[in-house]
Amino acid sequence: MRNRARVDRRGLIIMGAALPVLALGACQLPGQSAPPRQFRVTPKTTFDELPQADWALAVDRPTIDRSIDTDRIARMNGVEVEFYADAVWVDRPPPMIQPMIIQSFRNSGAIAVVTDRRSEVRPDFMLQPDIIAFQAQQPESGPPEVRVVISAKLIAMPRRDVVGTTEIGRTVPAAAGDLPSIVAAFDDALGKVLKRLVEWTLETGNAAVVAT
Repeated sequence: MRNRARVDRRGLIIMGAALPVLALGACQLPGQSAPPRQFRVTPKTTFDELPQADWALAVDRPTIDRSIDTDRIARMNGVEVEFYADAVWVDRPPPMIQPMIIQSFRNSGAIAVVTDRRSEVRPDFMLQPDIIAFQAQQPESGPPEVRVVISAKLIAMPRRDVVGTTEIGRTVPAAAGDLPSIVAAFDDALGKVLKRLVEWTLETGNAAVVAT
């Protein structure tokens, strides 16, 4: 039997047996519940002193594990993937987070040229991120914690030599158990990861330029 989602008393969607395809595509009828609340994350805007870069960077679309490649807000309960009910991200994590990475570099003021990989600009380096974790998790007591982990490769172009790899993770406890507090923890954890990702990329790129 196919899997379907059910909502438990905690306001979570738990993967189980699936509804028929036609039911999933049904339109909302009068009297049905309102559409889910939408949430987003923001780019990093504040940085410590950073090395300046006079080279161009392109940021690739992040890869991500299939279990969290969804616009639903994920929560891990042991080995089970759950989703908060009646709430979604504005997009799946890869297309939502990629522009946040690019804007964070631009906000740093330390590098003049940062683009999407699809840009016609010929970059000196390509940053290839991989979203390892982007979910809430429940500790033994208290509100949920949010875990965000991004690994990345910095690749020298056009020869595509890998000049550095890293994995950056942060865990931030939510101030409370409600959705706005949990999403604020997502934003805080991602911001901490993006700050370090910008620092590492500039340091690694500059070192690679000096070494050539």
